[in-house]
Order: sequence, then C-alpha cells, then structure tokens
Amino acid sequence: MFVSLTENIRKGFLTSEANQAEIRLACESLEKKIDLLSLRTQALEESVETMQEDLRRNKEEIQQLKGTEQDLQEKLEYLENNSRRNNLRILNVLEGVEGSYLKRYIVSLIKKVIPLDETEDQIFNDIQRMHRNPFRRNPNIKKPQRILANFQTYLLKENILGKALDLGSLETGGIKFEIRSDLSRITLNRQWELGKRLEEFKNVVAEARLKFPANLRVMFNNKMFNIRDPAVADDLIETIRKGKTV
Repeated sequence: MFVSLTENIRKGFLTSEANQAEIRLACESLEKKIDLLSLRTQALEESVETMQEDLRRNKEEIQQLKGTEQDLQEKLEYLENNSRRNNLRILNVLEGVEGSYLKRYIVSLIKKVIPLDETEDQIFNDIQRMHRNPFRRNPNIKKPQRILANFQTYLLKENILGKALDLGSLETGGIKFEIRSDLSRITLNRQWELGKRLEEFKNVVAEARLKFPANLRVMFNNKMFNIRDPAVADDLIETIRKGKTV
C-alpha cells in the first residue's frame, strides 16, 4: 500500500511538473505574442506619427502652393491690366451706324457728349487702333460687339474715362453708349461679383430709409459700414458704381 501511495505521489508530481512546464510554455508563447504585438503597436504608432508629419508637411506645401498660385494670378492680372492701361472699351454702340469709318464716328460721339479741351482731330490722331472685339461675331449673342480703342497718351485716355464715368450713361442723337476701362477677365469677374453685392447693399440702404434714423450695420466688400444717414450710403453707392475703392 505504501508503494502504491508513493507511486501515486510520484505520478502526481510528474503530472504537476508536466502541467507547470505546459503552463510555462504557454506563458512564454503569450509573452512572445505580447512582445510581437507591442512591436507592431510601436511600429503602427511610429507609422501614424510619420503619416501625421507627412500630412502636416503636405498641408504646409498646399498652403505654400496656394499662396504661390495667388501671387501668380495677381501678377498675371496686373500684367494683363497694365498691357491694357491705354485702352478704352466703348459699349452698346449698334453695329453699322458708324458707316465705313469706325474711328472717326466714335471720336465724334466722344467729342459731342464729353467736355474735352482736345479737338476732335487731336483725339483722332492720339488713337492708335480701334476695332470691334471679338473680330468674329458670335451669332448667339445679340448685344453689339464692344469697341476697343488704344490711345497713345495715357492721360488723355484717363481724362476721357474719368469724365465718362462722372456722366454715367452717354447719349447723343439717339445713340446711347458707355465708356469703360479695358480690364482683364479676372478683374471683370471680380467687379461683376462686387456688382451683385452692390445690389444687395442698395436694398439695405432702402431699408435704412424706411427705418431712419435707426442705425444699420452692413458688411460690404469685407468692410463694416454703419448706415446712420441714407444719403451717406447713396454717396458710397455712387463711389462703388464708378469703380472706386471702398
């Protein structure tokens, strides 16, 4: 009986050792898995940090590129407008009314409606080129083609433009027309957007008249205006209409 008990104890001890060895192997395997998982986690964290850093650099590069693009657009706009600085656009003159000599006809219109010290011949001789633009008419556009006039003297061109803007709509002998600066498409589009906001501003001024003497605040062209007197707002509208800075 004693031998049997001893044998059972020995077998139990061996079984316990085997179980402990199995547990140790399981623990070692688990530790290896934990170490591997830790390494993967660390690698993933480093990868995330790298991606975040790459993302930050990419954002900075995008901002720099946007700034460069904006600078280039502004330079392009400046150069294009500068190349047109001696030009005027004459708008809404019906086609065919000028007869065979467009330049002489337009100069006579300008001289009739705008008070200028220069004679008609002086203006005529200062204009280097004049033509309708574009050269080929788009059949889908019913509006008369604009007329481009290139002046030799910048001051004469500016004098005509300034007085034309002061007069607003020009009319003589039943002919109504306008004179504007010859600007780049980028500038014209921006002015068009400004014109839309100007209409909204006019509505606010109309509201100010109804509520006068109430004080209205309105944001226009990224500036805040306090409308205490509608007459002051009218002056502002006229300033904007003439293309001046506000």
